[in-house]
Amino acid sequence: MWYDKFMRRGILSIIIVFISVGISLAEVINPRVVQQGKCFSVSLTSPEAATSVTVSFLGQRVNCYQGDDSFSAIVGVAPEQRPGDHPLILIVTKGDGSREEIKRTIKVGKIRFPFVSFWLKPSKKKLFTKDLIAEEWARIEKVLVVEPAQKAWSGRFNLPAKGPVSMVFGTVERVNGKPSGRHRGLDLAVPMGTRIKAPNHGRVVFAEHLKAFGGTIVLDHGQGIHTLYFHLSKFLAKAGQDVSKGDIIALSGNSGISSGPHLHWGMSAHNLRVDPVQWTKYAF
Repeated sequence: MWYDKFMRRGILSIIIVFISVGISLAEVINPRVVQQGKCFSVSLTSPEAATSVTVSFLGQRVNCYQGDDSFSAIVGVAPEQRPGDHPLILIVTKGDGSREEIKRTIKVGKIRFPFVSFWLKPSKKKLFTKDLIAEEWARIEKVLVVEPAQKAWSGRFNLPAKGPVSMVFGTVERVNGKPSGRHRGLDLAVPMGTRIKAPNHGRVVFAEHLKAFGGTIVLDHGQGIHTLYFHLSKFLAKAGQDVSKGDIIALSGNSGISSGPHLHWGMSAHNLRVDPVQWTKYAF
C-alpha cells in the first residue's frame, strides 16, 4: 500500500541453462518475456571450472548458489521497470582466479496494473509520515539483505490465508486523494483473528509490533527469498523459530496504517518486492 514507494519487488519464469564443458555454453530461455513485477531463474549447469557465479541485471548484483552440479539464482523485475530488451551479465569466476562474462538479453513485458483510491481515518492518517515509514522499513530491511545459502522452501508456495483479494500486487494507489506509489504485495480481506499460515518452510527472522506497518513478521526461506506479513494482531511464532509449510504463525488484524481488517502478504527476492501470486503457481 502507501509504504510501497519506500520498497521494491516479482515471478513468471525465464530459465536460462548454461551447460558447461570448460565454460562452453548452450542456452535455453523459456519463456522469452518476463513480465513487470515477476521473477525468473538462472542456472549454470555442470560448471566444472567455476568457483562462483554472479548475475548482474537492471542494477542488481545477485549471487548464484551452488548445488550438486550447478549454480542457480532467482532474479526479480520491479513493477515499474521499463518494458523492452535489457542486458543480463553472468559473471563466472574460475578456479584459477580468472573471470568470464557471459552476456544475454532479457525481454521485460508490460502489465496494465490497476488504480485504486481509498481514505484513511484520522487515527490512521497521522501515522502516514515519511520519517516513521522510512525508520520502520529500515529495521525490516536489515533482515531482507541477509541471505543464508541453504534453500529452505520446496515446491510452490501456498496462500497464507483464504479470503477475497482486496488489492493485487502492483496496484497504483491514491490515499486520501494523493498519489502514494505502488502496492507491493497481495492484500487478502480476511476478518480479524484469521489464522495466518506459513506458505512454505522457513525461519522467523523478524516479529515486532510497529506503528506504521502494524504487527509484522518476516520469514526467511533461504537464498535471498523472504515473505512479509503486515497488520497482524497477534504473533504465534517468534523470531528464531523454524516453521514448516502450513504452521500457524500469527493472527490477522487491522494494526498500523490500514483502512480495514486484512493481511498484506509480500514477497522479496534479494530485497526486491515481487508478486507473491507467481510463487503460488510456479515452483522455483
